[in-house]
This record gives sequence, C-alpha cells and structure tokens, in this order.
Amino acid sequence: MSEKKLSNERVEVSIPRGGDREDPNLFVGINGLSYLLPKGKKSLVPREVADEIARSEQARDALDEVMDSLQRTSV
Repeated sequence: MSEKKLSNERVEVSIPRGGDREDPNLFVGINGLSYLLPKGKKSLVPREVADEIARSEQARDALDEVMDSLQRTSV
C-alpha cells in the first residue's frame, strides 16, 4: 500500500456561514490529516481538501434532490 501525500498547491475556499445553532467550523479529514475551517471566512487549503469539500457539497445537493422528489411523490 502506498501513501499519497497532500500536494503543496493551495487553493482558496469559502465556507458558507452556518445557522446560529450550527458548529461555526467545518471539519474535513483526509488521509489522517484534519482541517478545521471557519465558516463564513476564506481559507487556503491543499487542492485535495477543496476537492473533498466540493464532492461533499455535490453529495448533499444530490440527497436534497432525492428527498424533494420523495416528498413530492408521497403527497
């Protein structure tokens, strides 16, 4: 098994601010490394972290679409 190290390339990400009762930070963990990113601010992160955040947002959007579809069919 080979280990992949995170690249040195950094990209800027902006995490939307959460609700009043939500955690003020976004936790991202990749390959044993942890990142705690403040919501409502911009952060410089390795490309892999930005890609994981984008993948997570896409998965959340897909789930929202499925949930909306199920609600429409159950009414």
